[in-house]
Amino acid sequence: MAAGERRAYQTLDGLRGIGAFVVVMRHVPYLFGPVRVPESFLAVDLFYLVSGFVVAHAYGERLKAGGFFKDFVKTRLIRLYPLYLFGLAVGIIPAVYAVVTDPHGWWNLHKLVEAILLGLFMFPMVPGLQATGTALDGPIWTLVPELIANFTYAAVVRYLRPLVLAAILIVCGAAVAYGELRFGTLDIGYNPTDQWAALARVGYSFFAGVVVFKVVGDRRIDSEALSWLCMAALTAILIFSPSEAFTPWFEIGAVVVAFPLIIAAAAQIEPGPKTGRVFAVIGLVSYGVYLLHQPMGNIARIILGRLSVRVPTDWHGLLFGAVFMGLVFGLAWWLDGAYDAPFRAWLRAKFMPAKAKPAA
Repeated sequence: MAAGERRAYQTLDGLRGIGAFVVVMRHVPYLFGPVRVPESFLAVDLFYLVSGFVVAHAYGERLKAGGFFKDFVKTRLIRLYPLYLFGLAVGIIPAVYAVVTDPHGWWNLHKLVEAILLGLFMFPMVPGLQATGTALDGPIWTLVPELIANFTYAAVVRYLRPLVLAAILIVCGAAVAYGELRFGTLDIGYNPTDQWAALARVGYSFFAGVVVFKVVGDRRIDSEALSWLCMAALTAILIFSPSEAFTPWFEIGAVVVAFPLIIAAAAQIEPGPKTGRVFAVIGLVSYGVYLLHQPMGNIARIILGRLSVRVPTDWHGLLFGAVFMGLVFGLAWWLDGAYDAPFRAWLRAKFMPAKAKPAA
C-alpha cells in the first residue's frame, strides 16, 4: 500500500449493508410475507464491533498522540447527528398523524413535544419519562451507547494495553452472558430498566473491534470467494432461528466469538473491483437505512391502510418488501449527497475551522 494511502475495508462495508438489510426486515415484518429474522437484533452488536475497528483504524494514532480528544468528540457527533436528525424528523410524521386521528391513543400532544425536545439532544429513555426520541425512531437508542464507547476509548486509548483490553472484554463479556441468561435473549438495552445491558453489549463489541484492529491491522488478501463467504456467514447467523433451549448459547456465541472472527477475516479479505464498489455503496448508506427504515415503515403502514391495500402474508408479500427496501436504500443514498455530506461539511466549517499552520 502506497504511503499515505488510506486502507479501504470493502468487505466490512458489505457486512454493514447485510446488517442494515436484516434490521429492516425485523422492524417492518408485515412487508416481507412469511419471512422472519428472529436473530436480526444481533446486527447491533455487529455495528458496534465494526465501529470499534473503524475508530481504532481512523483515529487511534492521533488520539494516542494527544491533543485530539475535543476534535474527536466533535467529529463523531458531526458524523452521526445530521442523519439522526433527519430520521427523527421522519418519525414525527406518523406520530403527528396518530395525535390527529386518535387523540385518545398512546400518542398525545404532550408526549409528542417531549419526544421531540428530548430527541433533539439524544436523551435516552429513563424511568419517569413518557417519551424520548426513540418513540419517534426506535433504532436511535443504540447511538448514545456507541458514543459513550467512542468517547471512553478516546479518553483511555493511551492506557489500552493488552491486559487492560482483556479485562474490559472479560467484564463486559460476563455482563453480556448474564443479560442473556437473565432475560433469555440479548434483545435488551433499550428499555428504561435494562440500559446497563446496552453498555455491556457496546463495551464488549466495540473494544473487541479495537482488539481485532490491533491484531489484523492493514493486512490484505484479495479473494472474491472468501469475501462472499464472510457475507454468507454473517447472513446465516442473522437469519438463523435457534430452538428456545439453544437460543442463549447461540446468541452468546455469536456476539462473543463468531462476530469477532468474521470481522477479523473480513478486515483482511477484499473482493474484486466491481463487487468492492457495490459493497462500498451499501456500506455508505447502511447508517441512513438504519435510521430511516422504521419511521418510513410506519408511514408506509398508514398509506397502505388509507388505500385499503392488504399486504399478502404469503411469499407474494416479499414484493412489497423489495419495493420498500429499494425506496429506503434509494433515499439513504440520495440523502448522502444532497443532505448529509453538505450538512456535515457546514458543521465542520462552523465548529472545526481549519487551524492556521505555524509560519516557517
